[in-house]
Amino acid sequence: MYRHWSVSRAVKYLVGLEKSYKSAIDGGYANLSALAKILKPTITSLLGQEVNVSTIVTALKRMRGQSPPRRLAIAEVIARSELEVKTGLSKMILKRNRASLRVARDLAIEVKGFYQLLDGISSITLICSSERLETVKSRFPRPLIISETHSIAALIIVSPSTIEQTHGVVSHFLEWLASREINVEEVISCYRDTIILVATKDGGRAFDALNELIQSCKRVVSAGRVSV
Repeated sequence: MYRHWSVSRAVKYLVGLEKSYKSAIDGGYANLSALAKILKPTITSLLGQEVNVSTIVTALKRMRGQSPPRRLAIAEVIARSELEVKTGLSKMILKRNRASLRVARDLAIEVKGFYQLLDGISSITLICSSERLETVKSRFPRPLIISETHSIAALIIVSPSTIEQTHGVVSHFLEWLASREINVEEVISCYRDTIILVATKDGGRAFDALNELIQSCKRVVSAGRVSV
């Protein structure tokens, strides 16, 4: 059914299947040459004929031109965000009750260094430095501890206050990581801070990916302001 399709139609079809590709194109920060090389083998297979990368790039440019005008709001927030990474963290999940929640909140004051609390409906998630984990564990009865995960890295993104009025910023971070096959274990978002937890082995790649996104958005914002 695909053999009679044009290259443009095939490109539009494939981009529509991958939300992260469409977001990057609409946002203006997609590397079209790199994306064209990724799409080329599948398009060649669909159409049953060899397709030049330059032809795919042209089709992608048309898609960008056809996209509804997007405000620079998301790119501006990301461009003004600061990124850092913390490693050597552990995660512990507890059964939630009044006593465990009270102790978990008390620990936020007592524990030195990195400490985050996620309060769910039936469970509580605590993230702290691995060297503090035994101290934290000792405050809870063993039956309340559901699981532990070690070797966690936290990507900490501090954005301008306008993030509160700008929808889609956090989803852009997550889509960007997903497109690079980086699994996210937890996401904590509070006011200007977005904390993304990944396995330590993925920490370096995740940091590089988010830094690439921030730099790309800076270029988009710069270009947008010049053209205004």
